[in-house]
Amino acid sequence: MRSAEHPSLPREAEDGRSAAAEVLSRRAPVYTALVASAAVAGLGLTWLLASWLNPFAGTRMSSIVSTMLGPDAVAWTAVVTGAGGVVLAAMLARLRPGARRVAPLGVVAAVLAFVAGITFGSMAIIAYAGYLFGFAAVVAGIVTIVVTLVRAPRLGLPLLAGFGVLLAASVWPGGLTLGGVGEFATAFGGALAADLPNLVVIVVVVGATLAWTALAIIAIRATRGRRSFEAWLVRHRGALTILAALGPVPYAVARLSWLTPWPVFGPSHGALPPAMLATGLMLGAGAIAASILTLGLILPWGVEFPRWMPRIGGRPVPVSAATVPGLIAAGALCISAAPMFVTLVGGPDAPADALVVNLVLPFWFWGPMLALAVWAYAAWRGRDVSAGAVLADE
Repeated sequence: MRSAEHPSLPREAEDGRSAAAEVLSRRAPVYTALVASAAVAGLGLTWLLASWLNPFAGTRMSSIVSTMLGPDAVAWTAVVTGAGGVVLAAMLARLRPGARRVAPLGVVAAVLAFVAGITFGSMAIIAYAGYLFGFAAVVAGIVTIVVTLVRAPRLGLPLLAGFGVLLAASVWPGGLTLGGVGEFATAFGGALAADLPNLVVIVVVVGATLAWTALAIIAIRATRGRRSFEAWLVRHRGALTILAALGPVPYAVARLSWLTPWPVFGPSHGALPPAMLATGLMLGAGAIAASILTLGLILPWGVEFPRWMPRIGGRPVPVSAATVPGLIAAGALCISAAPMFVTLVGGPDAPADALVVNLVLPFWFWGPMLALAVWAYAAWRGRDVSAGAVLADE
């Protein structure tokens, strides 16, 4: 099977152009950054003209810049970084493949990504992502059980049994009720509808940050040392992936503890409302799914779809199917790491409590490890490994 082989590392193009130049020649990463930059600049102008629309002016979203300098600073920074991103993308679009100015412009892209992280990075980003991914994980888990019961009973029956045990523990002694699930679903849907404008802002700023990061990675790939760096990633991809998969484990354990008499980060066992329990279990399911999917970067089903999957079973997994969501998740984690750490350390909680929270939710560790694991996976697959290549059409 192909997954047992050792794909070669990315090679230079036959005509001597670097892989980075090949990526730039497709223009997709550059045009993506251009659109995202324009959107960020548009948001900044909107917030300057209508300050009440600025989510960083309220309590729903806060970043390092908004906390220290106020919402107007966020608006002005959005205008400046967005305009800078537009100019940067325009300059890159005019470069010929192999141009020497790729690396310096990549440094500019890295600066833009860093500034965006501290300006727009908010714990609200990871909160929205966690709820959406947790809900998707529950739905996907139920669908997987149903499909495997029909197409692969040897796998489906154990999965069904495990789900039954978890459901039984949730109902008794956890106290989960059908009414509690319904109350959670109603509140969840209502919250998403009410926060739709903030979700749009999050999509724009995260998209722009990832686009600028993509251009910075392309610049890294244009340097002489990138081949040795990618070779190092491939050699250590197993360890990097396992470390990344451990990132969500503490949070999953904390949420599963809600089914015991010793719940972590929640009310006492007898005081857990059914709706709150449903919320915690959904988020815990998302954390478990994140860990499992991360391990797919080094397992056979990360190269070839399992045969029990309808229509696509047995086919090769497109590199983008793993790298795109992986890099988006890594970006959201990295953007959320700094504001979470600063908010907790500088907040009313004791330093020990802040330390515990940052260990249970180790975004500062999980995000970078996931980014390296995804990069290593793409390099091992023998494909373009930059974030820009991921954004390009295959």
